[in-house]
Amino acid sequence: MAKRIISIADEKKRDAHVEIESPKSKNRMKYINDLKQSVKSQRFVKGTDKNTYPNLLAQYGDDDAKLAQALIDEDPEIDFEKTGRLVGNADRVYIREDGSILYCARTLQVKLDTKGEEIERGDFVDVEATVKEETPLPWTGKLFSTKDVIRKFALVRKLRIRHVNGLTFDFLHEMAKKLHDEDKMMLVGSGKRGSAPLIFQTNGSPYRGFLEGRVDGESFLLVLHLSNLELKRVDA
Repeated sequence: MAKRIISIADEKKRDAHVEIESPKSKNRMKYINDLKQSVKSQRFVKGTDKNTYPNLLAQYGDDDAKLAQALIDEDPEIDFEKTGRLVGNADRVYIREDGSILYCARTLQVKLDTKGEEIERGDFVDVEATVKEETPLPWTGKLFSTKDVIRKFALVRKLRIRHVNGLTFDFLHEMAKKLHDEDKMMLVGSGKRGSAPLIFQTNGSPYRGFLEGRVDGESFLLVLHLSNLELKRVDA
């Protein structure tokens, strides 16, 4: 996520515009081969639509036995002119079940049950972002120990909250100091009471936030940890 401005409130219900950003990773993973040479991933053509199983089966009269024998004798599943070619810049294209290109599509929202079976289908409705510059995230005051948060929630992302001027420095420093002295993390959500999920862009993933504060003299660190999964014990 690039830097962006949001609004946040403290326990005195004062709000201010501050900046959030994703911390840069210090160490990037690097792949090497047995000779300690750098390697990278490449995309190659696996096959064409003419070599898919449905199309091959149609070519042999929907006879599995004939197709199986052809696979042994002729290798019709391989396009020797195209298979294995290096793929450069390419656009994603959606196709119909018959393999023809789909130029216009209707987006539907499909709900599945726990067994993966469809239970409901309807028009897709855009979900608006709840984290906005003009609407401050409230101070919920709901504090949890760091150990409890780590054990009960999967923290999948984190955002650093930064000041944009001297006034917001003092504003955020005070928030960080309170959390640091309490040695707690505070639940953060959107809405008037902070009970709604955090959604950072339209149709984005909903998160539950936990605000962590650290202070070292005049320096401070305020981190918003994001979770979209609650860990629960499974009964054997």
